[in-house]
Amino acid sequence: MTYRLSFPADVFDIYKQLPDCARQDLAVCLVDAQEDPIGHSEPYGEDDGIIRTVARGHVTAVIMVGGATSTLTVLAVAYAGE
Repeated sequence: MTYRLSFPADVFDIYKQLPDCARQDLAVCLVDAQEDPIGHSEPYGEDDGIIRTVARGHVTAVIMVGGATSTLTVLAVAYAGE
């Protein structure tokens, strides 16, 4: 099952300000997570299967897995720089 991606406007604004390489890294993580959110992410804190993290290179995102709605919501994006 492929999950639908949801970006709140404020988080999408952060995404748009990332350098190209960080946007590409995050896009790869999110595309992978859309196919298998649990397999392509790590728990964020306690493993509840809902709030997860994806990371690649210097960028990390916190995602919420909505199993009932088949939606991945990006809650936060962090960039560590290069």
